[in-house]
Amino acid sequence: MENEFVQVSNLHRNFGEGDASQSVLLGVSLSINKGETIALLGRSGSGKSTLLNVISGIDQADTGVVVVDGIDLTALSEHERTLFRRRHIGFIYQFFNLIPTLTASENVALVLELNGYTPTQTREKTDHLIRAVGLENQKNKLPDQMSGGEQQRVAIARALVHSPKLVLADELTGNLDAESGQKILTLLQQLMVESGGTLFLVTHSLAVAKTADRILTLEDGLLIEREGHFAW
Repeated sequence: MENEFVQVSNLHRNFGEGDASQSVLLGVSLSINKGETIALLGRSGSGKSTLLNVISGIDQADTGVVVVDGIDLTALSEHERTLFRRRHIGFIYQFFNLIPTLTASENVALVLELNGYTPTQTREKTDHLIRAVGLENQKNKLPDQMSGGEQQRVAIARALVHSPKLVLADELTGNLDAESGQKILTLLQQLMVESGGTLFLVTHSLAVAKTADRILTLEDGLLIEREGHFAW
């Protein structure tokens, strides 16, 4: 279909070998439309993060195909997948994954520097996103000088600063209190609407999931289009 932005077909992913082998994805297939927000529910250890990593090209499935914006990631080399991810995908990690020796602004700017933006472009884009997430007064602080909510805002700015077409968020609000989590979720959704990007959220929270266009549940290695009864 013309509007399909992500197509995942028959993904299988196993970890370990022999008797210790564990099957996590057992033929997962999924289509996500351009501009759509998808929420993925699942128990701990169900393979949600594995699926995100495969879609982003961080990890490779044992079998199956992942196509993002017409590019078959499973046909690319590891280096080619890294370049594609760096240019076209934004990833927001549960534990922020900020570089501890860089300031908030430097963490955000690094993505642009790696993508070859000029110093002027890097400064302008970084300043714009830092303002958009409300961190003008914290931009020169190191991660350990900021609260969890502030660090998550930096992580969002870093994920969006290069205008990615696809943003993947792994437990966006998992390490935040309810009020901070709601503010972060609202902020991300506003920025995604402005950019017209596609958002794929992994979450344990049914409240978070219900803000999405569609809710999927990963259970027993397969995707089901319904709410998981274990979500809270």
